[in-house]
Amino acid sequence: MQQASIHREEQHALHPALVTFVTTCFFVSGATGLMYEVLWTRMLILIFGATTFAISTVLTVFMAGLALGSYVLGRRLDRVEKPLQVYGILEILVGIYAFAAPFIFDCFIPLYRFCWVKFSPSFFTFSLIRFILAGGALLVPTFLMGGTLPALSRFCVRRTEQIGAGVGRLYALNTLGAVLGAFSTGFIFMPWLGTSRCILLASATNIILGILVVGAARFAAAGQPPFPSAAEEPSRASEFDERARVYALWALAVAGFAGMTYEVAWSRTLQLVIGSSVYAFTTMLTAFLVGIGVGSYACSRWLRSREGRAETIMVLHILIGLSAYATTFLFGKLPYVFTVLFKVLGQRSQGYLWGINFGIAFLVMLPATLFSGAVFPIAVRVAGGGGVGRSVGRAYACNTVGAILGAFCAGWLLIPHIGILSTILMAISLNLCIAFASALIVGHAAGHFRVKAAVCSLVIGAAAILWHPAWNRLLMSSGMYKYAERIKDISPESFYKFTEGSYILKFYKEGATATVTVAQDKGRDNLWLALDGKIDASSVSDMPTQVLNGHLPLLFAKKADSVLIVGFASGVTVGSVLRYPVKRVVSAEIESAVIEASYLFAHVNHRPWDDPRLKIVEADVRNYLLVTDETFDVIISEPSNPWIPGAANLFTKEFFTLGRSRLAPDGLFCQWVQLYGLAPSELRTVLRTFRQVFEYALVFETMEKTDLVIVGSRGPLSIDYQEIRRRTGLDAAPRAKLTAMSGSVPDSIARTMGITPVSADLARVDICSTADLLSYFKMGWKALPQFADVGPLNTDDNALIEFAAPKTLHWNTRDKNDDLLEKHADSVADYLVNYGATPADRAKVLLQLAEACTRRKCTSAAQRLAIAAEQEQRQAK
Repeated sequence: MQQASIHREEQHALHPALVTFVTTCFFVSGATGLMYEVLWTRMLILIFGATTFAISTVLTVFMAGLALGSYVLGRRLDRVEKPLQVYGILEILVGIYAFAAPFIFDCFIPLYRFCWVKFSPSFFTFSLIRFILAGGALLVPTFLMGGTLPALSRFCVRRTEQIGAGVGRLYALNTLGAVLGAFSTGFIFMPWLGTSRCILLASATNIILGILVVGAARFAAAGQPPFPSAAEEPSRASEFDERARVYALWALAVAGFAGMTYEVAWSRTLQLVIGSSVYAFTTMLTAFLVGIGVGSYACSRWLRSREGRAETIMVLHILIGLSAYATTFLFGKLPYVFTVLFKVLGQRSQGYLWGINFGIAFLVMLPATLFSGAVFPIAVRVAGGGGVGRSVGRAYACNTVGAILGAFCAGWLLIPHIGILSTILMAISLNLCIAFASALIVGHAAGHFRVKAAVCSLVIGAAAILWHPAWNRLLMSSGMYKYAERIKDISPESFYKFTEGSYILKFYKEGATATVTVAQDKGRDNLWLALDGKIDASSVSDMPTQVLNGHLPLLFAKKADSVLIVGFASGVTVGSVLRYPVKRVVSAEIESAVIEASYLFAHVNHRPWDDPRLKIVEADVRNYLLVTDETFDVIISEPSNPWIPGAANLFTKEFFTLGRSRLAPDGLFCQWVQLYGLAPSELRTVLRTFRQVFEYALVFETMEKTDLVIVGSRGPLSIDYQEIRRRTGLDAAPRAKLTAMSGSVPDSIARTMGITPVSADLARVDICSTADLLSYFKMGWKALPQFADVGPLNTDDNALIEFAAPKTLHWNTRDKNDDLLEKHADSVADYLVNYGATPADRAKVLLQLAEACTRRKCTSAAQRLAIAAEQEQRQAK
């Protein structure tokens, strides 16, 4: 009997070189598959929007295609005599589709816009339309990708008893290939090649790989060993085996659900610790896939000499739950760990900082993912039966369907409603529940072992529910990935005083897209609003920028009946815009929790939500501008920083062009740009890109060495001095009266004091005259060509700023950027019109402007204005 078994194994054995070749191909296929997922999602988000629902839709459709392909093709592959050739053809077809994908995606834009304009669907109906369109775009290639694992498993695995080890090895290699794809796409290919060239690289790789495989299949056909017949397969038809197979499939589905739930929740946790840049997300994804791949590979080797049983799956789920539970005790220590490592190593080079991020991501994700990856090979072995292709396809489909549901539920149902920590605890409970079920209903293990496993599951589950670490909201929202450099003393006492001891928590919500926090400085009136720990608005510190973002474009616009504002934040900019007699204001805000938080800023934002002229749209603004047929007189864009994915898409040429297409003929586009954390070359790139779309622009420095506000237009842009005086009413009231204004003053009270709502609002930031307002001028469209110089533009394809800005996040670039601006600055006098009928009148105005610049310590600007005034005085004589 033993000799017959050995003879059958030798009869069905493949040549080692052929096995090495096809498994290498599958490794590379895993890399390209992950590249496609990243690149296609990135491309479709630009069409469907960067909302979490749109992203979840794209990813759900992607994984659904994989599940459907593995199930449908897996059932048919057992009847195919040349599965290797089928695998090669599948790779070729995927590569061809990938090459055509950009053109296919572009075809959806008119259809997408037609649905919005024609039917004006509700949010959920429109989300369904997104789902259908994304399904049409991704179903074909992902369906084909889903068939590659069953096809190669059918070729490589010749005996049912080998299915666990063989398929596990293939799954592990494909996943480790995905690790390479994730890392190389995020850290190498995207920054180096851009989106379109990355797609060409991946598609060419798939096509070449497929051709090589088809050629190898034909070359090896003559010497290829036959597939085992059905008679050679051992019987697995007993009642117990059937229960074990069903349990194994359910265990795979739960592993997929819990695994994706962990990934989403861990990613949201790590976002608060290592940031949310494109490199941080790549780090998290890489760490997750390493755990899955290594765990699967280790388990497949273990199965070569052992028989996988349902009890093993039970033990693995217990270990997953236990590891994830233990990890929750690390969360409260991670901000301090990051800060210490950053101060010791991270400030030396970007490489050290990336190493710190990887270390923290592995610390959180690796223990549980190792055991999670080990579930697949054993579950495939237990659930095997009815042919290799069918078994693998069914198992892979169950795991993927679980992952789909986990990703959707975690992002849309669990985290927004019960929070990050509770979501992780719920996933732990699921792992332990499936282990408990195994202990009760399946398995051949000794009774005492099963009882111990059941008790262990119950004890860990009860501990997770009743005894778990508290989620320190202030600490977790401290944004150490951004502010660690500000800490001089890294002792625990100093650290905790900096992160939580100096603040009072006012609001905290884990929204669908970000964690929103509002806190107050102890001993000060300053409130600040942070998204994932990064402060984006405040009631004192950022007021000049928030207020002037609203006023500057409204003062220069020829008409300002309709205004679009990108981002709501504290609501101060929206409130400032509503000080004017505008007819309609639309604010596009992607995170609803921000709107809730803005109510705490009612004392400084004029309560804009009470104004019937305001409409708040919960949407990604690119998506909104793409589908709407409305036009606006003014568009004000004040997103978060350009190193943050999503916000980075609002600094590209394509976004500026899209905004221009939605402007009225004489409309203005206003853009906020930071001076901190951007290298001078990156600042030039942003302004060069803006100027490429809006040739005529005026640049204002609203906070010294901190913020710029750029106002751009299609045609020549001048500064009408008298019109600004009329619109603001600044010079109609004495400076002393305006200086006495503080906070938000009701319009009725301001008018009784002879002060307009606009002038009262400007007085809050120490702007009490037209000269004060214009003293913020830095540069105009005549000087911008020399400043922006010649160089690359920031586009959707190359994403220059998104990939470059995280590298300079901790650089002290304020002085360099300010010096560069000052070197190319010109005088506001070059753009003034209607500021005096005679040279003497104009000289007087210019001297007032020079005095205002002197008060603000803008010495160079004051000197330029003094020279211009002297020239006017000469003409007067």
